[in-house]
Amino acid sequence: MTVLKKWLLPVILCVLLLFALGFLLLKSGQETAKLDDVTRKQAPGNFVQLDQGMVHYKLYGPDTAPLLVLIHGGGATGIEVWQYNIPYLLSKGYRILAYDLYGRGYSDRPNTTYDLNLYRRQLVQLLDTLHVQGTFDILAMSMGAPIGLDYAARHPDRVNHIVLLGPAASGDLQPSKLLRIPVVADVVMTAYWYPRSVENQRKEFVNQPLFNSYSQRLKYFMNFSGYKRLTRSSWMNMLNQSQLYLLKEIAPGKIFLLYGKQDPFFPAEKLSAYKTLYPTLAVHAIDSAGHMTHYEQPQIVNELMWTYLQANR
Repeated sequence: MTVLKKWLLPVILCVLLLFALGFLLLKSGQETAKLDDVTRKQAPGNFVQLDQGMVHYKLYGPDTAPLLVLIHGGGATGIEVWQYNIPYLLSKGYRILAYDLYGRGYSDRPNTTYDLNLYRRQLVQLLDTLHVQGTFDILAMSMGAPIGLDYAARHPDRVNHIVLLGPAASGDLQPSKLLRIPVVADVVMTAYWYPRSVENQRKEFVNQPLFNSYSQRLKYFMNFSGYKRLTRSSWMNMLNQSQLYLLKEIAPGKIFLLYGKQDPFFPAEKLSAYKTLYPTLAVHAIDSAGHMTHYEQPQIVNELMWTYLQANR
């Protein structure tokens, strides 16, 4: 027993040391890219400096055309999710502003709280900096939905109509309380979440070959430094809070909601909460589509969005 006690502490220390070394080795292979001037020069589109960092955006079409502002969700690829929609909408005579949210795409990943207030300021500052005037329509998907709704509620004179795609505005995500403990959160995000993060998004797609292609871009953007930090912050300060109250602050007849019938995050049962708060909500379910309806079924979704916006001009 005395011999056992003598060796117990050294064994425990060795195990802890091996664990720490393994953790550090694993962490060193994650988020190895930096979003710097070299990277930005290789990126398509333009950049503008706002108060929280550089923001990547693309502005298409003549300034005399009706404007659409596109707000993507929490996915790492940013505005690339609109690649099957922008050409169609341009062909219909629209001007389009698409931008990367902070922490996504080529926009900066500031060391701050990723909440609705951050994204509210980003959108307001972007429109002001680009001297966008007049009214416009908003297309917003997933986590972008509360950002679009918030802007419309605060600026009713600027927004004509809103199209929501698989909105994530009900605060259903309830992250583990362990993520509130910094050291534990670092271990969980590094050793458990990050290695599985790409594959975990497979369930969002019906079209698996399409996901295989999309996942390559996910890996590219997730490798930029700060992605784990900002993802955890989004969980703890944005996606776990309901913003459905915003629906009551928007005038009737201005919102069109589309969702995929196979969307794991937006089952049809959720519609009742939206319709209760917004009785005039127009809704259309898309078959053979998961969370990114506009990406998996662009022909159908493009036609539906254009028809709705055209009818309500």
